[in-house]
Amino acid sequence: MVSAVRRAALLVFAMPMLAPAVSAGCSPEDSPVTLTRFAWVDTCAATPCPTLKAEGEIENRCDIPLGARVKLRALDAAGEVVVVSQLWPFGSRNIPPGRHVISFDQWIAHDPAIVSFTAEIAELRRWR
Repeated sequence: MVSAVRRAALLVFAMPMLAPAVSAGCSPEDSPVTLTRFAWVDTCAATPCPTLKAEGEIENRCDIPLGARVKLRALDAAGEVVVVSQLWPFGSRNIPPGRHVISFDQWIAHDPAIVSFTAEIAELRRWR
């Protein structure tokens, strides 16, 4: 059994490893994501194998570097969602304020019904 003093010490040492909350003045709306290009590219010779080649831009308008989870939605001709994919495009690195290029390559498998995409920030967090 761990003593109360030892538990308190463990908690104090563990605190720096926890991700601090995003600043109160920062929200997903402060980091718009735009899709600048997308295409299905087929590089196979024998059989079709279209893969997504897409690029976008994220703009961190916050005053601190933040990590961002991006949600990419693939839409059909009627604007209905076909599939959704979410990813941390910069891994566990914080994105400094400013504009940054994002590769959406291969985030979503090919589906002939997909005609367009939308992208948005699903979550912001501050990595240590």
